[in-house]
Amino acid sequence: AKAAYPVGMARAFGKAVDAGREAFSSGMLEPRDVAVPSTPMVGRAVFS
Repeated sequence: AKAAYPVGMARAFGKAVDAGREAFSSGMLEPRDVAVPSTPMVGRAVFS
């Protein structure tokens, strides 16, 4: 209500709702007993 640019704030909230809905519709990973990365590590730098 007190945003400097309420129209922009409304658009931002609308995009947030759309993003949340798309994320929810994409589905969750299946549950696992141990941690398994969802992204392959091939080609990534290793810091140790």
